[in-house]
Amino acid sequence: MNKLGVDSSAANAEQLSAALLALEDRVIMDAAAGYAAAVQLERRAEALGDEALLMRARLCWIDMLRRTGDVPEAARQIKGIQTWARKHGDRRLQARAHLVRANIERLSGHGPKFLGHARSAVDLLDETATAPMQIWHRVRLADALAENGDMDAARPYYRQAEELAREFHEWERLTVVLNNWAYAEHETGESVRAGEVARRMQSHAAARGYYLDADELETIGAIQITNGEYAEAEQTMQVCIARYKGAGPNDAEEMAEFLLTLARAQRGLGATARALASLEAAHQQCTERGLRQVLVRVYQEKAELHAVRGEHAEALAAKEAFIAARDSPTSPRRTPMRAVLRALMRDSR
Repeated sequence: MNKLGVDSSAANAEQLSAALLALEDRVIMDAAAGYAAAVQLERRAEALGDEALLMRARLCWIDMLRRTGDVPEAARQIKGIQTWARKHGDRRLQARAHLVRANIERLSGHGPKFLGHARSAVDLLDETATAPMQIWHRVRLADALAENGDMDAARPYYRQAEELAREFHEWERLTVVLNNWAYAEHETGESVRAGEVARRMQSHAAARGYYLDADELETIGAIQITNGEYAEAEQTMQVCIARYKGAGPNDAEEMAEFLLTLARAQRGLGATARALASLEAAHQQCTERGLRQVLVRVYQEKAELHAVRGEHAEALAAKEAFIAARDSPTSPRRTPMRAVLRALMRDSR
């Protein structure tokens, strides 16, 4: 067993399938460890000569690669999985691959493609889909609908996901469902609904003895900003970032998102120098990781911050960069991480 509790020494196909399911259906907080486990399982599948298991393992590490920050390489690798799954009529693998592709398209700033793949991931669900798939695929479709401006269509999917999580006693995943729903309501300007869902999330976490992780704290911080509670929001985001650093990398865009939210709180406080430093750190995260979707919003915030500071030339430059990033069909390039992750995995053995 590795530190994720995944048996990477599985000797036969049944054991290997069970080990893969432990990666596929769990909420993996340590994406780098998940990547290492998936690569080890891929080697086991190769040794067994089982192509279906090989593709499942490969999809796992592609998703972890995306989460650790190498979005361009994940985008390149996912196409082969989708081709194989379609050719062999593997409906469950197709559904999982569409979900991974949806997440890649979101990070790359391709909103309609994010929605298209998220919808396909739900459409492909059948009796072979696991309970976590039934929940999480609906959440991602709801997220995609919200990000594409259709919150009315998103709410039924969030509601279905919440009901399924309660039915299947997927308590950890329920926290994630409520967090995403609250954030989506906040982003679409529904502050009352956002607060109500966030309170349900906090009550659920307290009842189950869960502490809120960095992602959930950011949702609370964002709602506090909307309510004008800037000092509280800055404190929440500082705890959020500290908790994120303590837990280790989880998703490619998280630190950039957290820094952006922190900057907004600091701008609201009038602490513009601190806000600018937070934005510069967020910008660096975006350019290093190819996070076009977040980069667009970083430039937008920079334009507003420079305007507040009376720096009109800088505000204009940031606005022009915002428009260029928003309208660009391509994502920023970055140095591939796959080789680095493989080296780290070798060093850990």
